[in-house]
Amino acid sequence: MKHAARHRWMAFVVPAAALAAAVPFFVPPLAGASPASGVRTAARIDERQQVLDAVAGQITEGLSESDRAHIPGFADIVVDPDHNHLRLYWKGAPPQRVRRILARLPHGVTAEVDAARYSKAELHAARAKLLRRLTSMNLRIAGVPTPVRVTSIGPAVDGSGLEVGYESGAGRANSPMAVKQGSVGQQVAAAAGRLAGVHTAAIHRLQSVDLASRQHDHSPWTGASALHNPGGGICSGSFSVKNAKGQYMLTSAYHCGSDAGGRWTTWWGGDLVGTTDASQESPQDDVVGINLPSQQARGWLYDGPASRTDGYAKPLVGWGHNNVGDYVCTDGANGGVHCGVRIAQTDIGVTGPNQIYRPDVDLAYATSATPGGVAAINGDSGGPVFASVRNHTADEARGMITALDRTVTCPPAYNGDTVLDGHLRTPWCLAGVYYVPIGQTLHDMHWTLVTG
Repeated sequence: MKHAARHRWMAFVVPAAALAAAVPFFVPPLAGASPASGVRTAARIDERQQVLDAVAGQITEGLSESDRAHIPGFADIVVDPDHNHLRLYWKGAPPQRVRRILARLPHGVTAEVDAARYSKAELHAARAKLLRRLTSMNLRIAGVPTPVRVTSIGPAVDGSGLEVGYESGAGRANSPMAVKQGSVGQQVAAAAGRLAGVHTAAIHRLQSVDLASRQHDHSPWTGASALHNPGGGICSGSFSVKNAKGQYMLTSAYHCGSDAGGRWTTWWGGDLVGTTDASQESPQDDVVGINLPSQQARGWLYDGPASRTDGYAKPLVGWGHNNVGDYVCTDGANGGVHCGVRIAQTDIGVTGPNQIYRPDVDLAYATSATPGGVAAINGDSGGPVFASVRNHTADEARGMITALDRTVTCPPAYNGDTVLDGHLRTPWCLAGVYYVPIGQTLHDMHWTLVTG
């Protein structure tokens, strides 16, 4: 299908194919760079990202990743802090408001507008139509004996249509990639496209897996702490919030323990942190609020490796929306902090193993700037996702880890089973993570983020 001619706003242009697919973004290593120069480079990228995100926020009117569908013609926006560049996908001509913003970009920032086949609103409507016609997230495909499981549905970044993730016994692959001609994936794309009424691409994407563990935290509770969940497994504490009644709560993942009154304790020592509040949870946002008997929590996140025991933490200064191309850090109790993780896609719907559809999820992958190529490991469920700000001295909340994509071989630092507090921990390393954007969670739960 031919696309309309692209509208170029500034001179710097990145090939469309380099940014359109939901695949990892790779940052070339700095050959021979000293640690000091690496820190300076990272700081410059952080500064650029903050400027680009501010411009993106003007264009998107401060709306969340999902609510941007309310902007007529808008498809998506991609930030590229490595090249100080913005790429905007729009159906039709952008309105005068957007053209004025692009005409008055900050010094050094370049931008372009590419024509989109569909707007985000049209793709949201198509996704809703597809969801209504699916039976328990399954597709029946002629010649395939068992139903094909739909694992995710999201608008393509370039507005070319829907991207439908699937899992089946046929055509199984080890990485999420567009499948070849004549395979099950082509039939999935055709069948889903007929139901949705828009162009659809199929991506072999294994069903998301819920991750389930900094050791011995104490009140006032700090985010990214290691917790025994009510089922006795390992999960991560996340952000501190105030609920609508003004009560302090610590958050974690719904799938880690949603039963009312379930006990959450510290990973070392087994001290009571709090109990599950069934009135303060959302299966769709995969979040649960933990009642804190101490009613004390602070707006800080543990940082560094999961094995660090000196209590090193950084303050939260607020929260922000997510844009494709942003660099973020994941912060899990079992895996520690992994930075250089880059957002590949926003506004995806994902089905978890608990069969609950999570309608607003973002997907980010480790890059060459991420040590070991690992974005998270088992036990990081519920952990925070943040953007580094103020020259790496503070964090901006971006979301909470809900599930995974693409397992990878663990680097030596994670190899081998380890016994922690009497529990066997077998590392399972992931290159990609799904997370629920924090803005969506705060809105849905009527919570206020506690900052430092």
